[in-house]
Amino acid sequence: MNIQIQENGCTDMEVTVLDTRLPYFYAKVKELFPVEPEEIQIVLVGDKEKFCALYGEETNDGAFCDGNTIYIYEPSQFGSAASSSREHFYEVLCQELIYLFYKVNKNSEVA
Repeated sequence: MNIQIQENGCTDMEVTVLDTRLPYFYAKVKELFPVEPEEIQIVLVGDKEKFCALYGEETNDGAFCDGNTIYIYEPSQFGSAASSSREHFYEVLCQELIYLFYKVNKNSEVA
């Protein structure tokens, strides 16, 4: 498991414990797929303007994957910039992690 987290100065409680919660999520997702990504980067984004610029268009989604990078709003932005409420931060992150594993496994079947 090689995960890099770019907190970008975020001090939200959900982020301060992310390094302890993420290995649990990762282990559960890993059970579902035979191949795991070599490296995963998680980037926390603090405002809608930057998030939409990274995404390439206006969106109310709370997270998205680009390559092996998961871009996700800081928890404090959930419910305002993102349509999901703050209490769903971990579920949104886990959903993107599952999607990333899916993409890696789908690509490995083609090769």
